[in-house]
Amino acid sequence: MILRTAVVVTGGSSGLGAATALRFAASGHTVHVFDMHAESARLDRPEGGGRIVFHQVDVRDDEHVRDAFEAIEQAGEELRGIIHCAGIAAFGPNNPGQLVDAQNHVPLDNLGIVENVLNTNVLGTFSVVRHGASMLARNDRQQDEENGFIILTSSGAAIDGKAGQSAYSASKAAIIGMTVPLAREFSALGVRVVTIAPGLFDTPILDDTPKIERHVPYPGRVGDPDEFARLALHIAENRYINADVIRIDGGIRGEFRSASPFIR
Repeated sequence: MILRTAVVVTGGSSGLGAATALRFAASGHTVHVFDMHAESARLDRPEGGGRIVFHQVDVRDDEHVRDAFEAIEQAGEELRGIIHCAGIAAFGPNNPGQLVDAQNHVPLDNLGIVENVLNTNVLGTFSVVRHGASMLARNDRQQDEENGFIILTSSGAAIDGKAGQSAYSASKAAIIGMTVPLAREFSALGVRVVTIAPGLFDTPILDDTPKIERHVPYPGRVGDPDEFARLALHIAENRYINADVIRIDGGIRGEFRSASPFIR
């Protein structure tokens, strides 16, 4: 017996995912957070009528993902949406991500880092999407109703990637590339697929990097994670948004005046 509806937010213990979990809970949703890290204290008492349930999940592990979705189903909850924020950056001043040593011109020994980025951001997305879409499709709504939605997270770096971001940019470009094919495939299931491509946001990914606000046309600042969350909530509520990639970045484009995005 279905008792209540729910959404899943991956990577929900921090950053964009935590803001999204809190925003959806404040709107009355039951939010299941999938994250490999410990539960965040800020998620303990969300405002509004919703609640947040934590599942320790590594999206690189397909069995972890499957078991977490099954736990939701066994709890008698009807899954209505997935907001997939889980991902890693693997770039920055302490981990520049270049592939060839600039002085010695030899390949750098960081292929393992590249593999981890692709496994997490690309294969992890496929794992979440395939198990999540299967569960959404089983809602079996009426013909004029949708069974649910999937919101993926790409990045402006998928289009305007900088030196040292090749692995990250490739992984986020893959998210854009899968958006339309997945939306077409899942149309038969009554499931929408939309991707958000955020720019610079005040999240842990940027903790060790300068906040390069001068590159953002307007407003001249990095984004607030709740601005991402409110966009995700609008997509969830607006059934005519489908098979699209939406940028949210204050208008930033390929305007960096240095080879590295982390130099003022």
